[in-house]
Amino acid sequence: MMLKSLLLLVLCTSSVMTATSLPDNRHIVVKGEAVVRTAPDMANITLEFESVKAESLQAKQQVDTQVNKLLAGLSNFSIDEKSISTGRIFVEPNMRYDENDNLAKDGFRATRKLKVSLKQLSLLDGFLNFALKVGVNQIEHKVGVNQIEQIQLLSTKASDYEQVALNKAVVNAKQQGSSLASAFEAKLGRVYSIQSQEVGSHFGYGSNNNIEQIMVTGSRINAVPEGKYLQESITFRASVNVVFDLLLE
Repeated sequence: MMLKSLLLLVLCTSSVMTATSLPDNRHIVVKGEAVVRTAPDMANITLEFESVKAESLQAKQQVDTQVNKLLAGLSNFSIDEKSISTGRIFVEPNMRYDENDNLAKDGFRATRKLKVSLKQLSLLDGFLNFALKVGVNQIEHKVGVNQIEQIQLLSTKASDYEQVALNKAVVNAKQQGSSLASAFEAKLGRVYSIQSQEVGSHFGYGSNNNIEQIMVTGSRINAVPEGKYLQESITFRASVNVVFDLLLE
């Protein structure tokens, strides 16, 4: 009995939602979609500096030295102070498992993240090489390491391209509606409602020191030769759901 009542409630709720979202007269529901592609013209690079030392002060000092070396060389890549954001430095005990699989403190770990906006993509390869050299990437125990954590390829005109994609999605919805209405010997009427719209972009690629793969909307593509980091384009997608009145000829 309870199950029947629950089913009845769901059906009634669905009917109410349908009645409030769709007109009582003849209508047509279409989804307009559009894609706009453009080349990236800037990159946001996130770097993480890390040092593990016996003393907390030593770990902090090494990270400070690495960060200062990076900041001192940014002018060579046309990067000004407004294009840099730095996080706080964190110092904490460095924990690891000993030979008996017991968790024990092994010195102190200092970490700090920096985010750099690079406006000239032709300098990207040189900047990445410079960032790696700052930390030297030594492999000895308890020596600081510099990591390229993330790289995002962006467009400074992203909002403009998003609007272009949305406008094209609206046009696509009208075209689909007119085409379907004509196929059934009817005409497209006025817009009854715009139920939802979605605008998004896909760009950027994976984050590791080798940077061998570019990530595009979750798919992997073939590895690119060393020194080439630019994907072909940034994709801006937009969709809109529209309900039109339907007029018989």
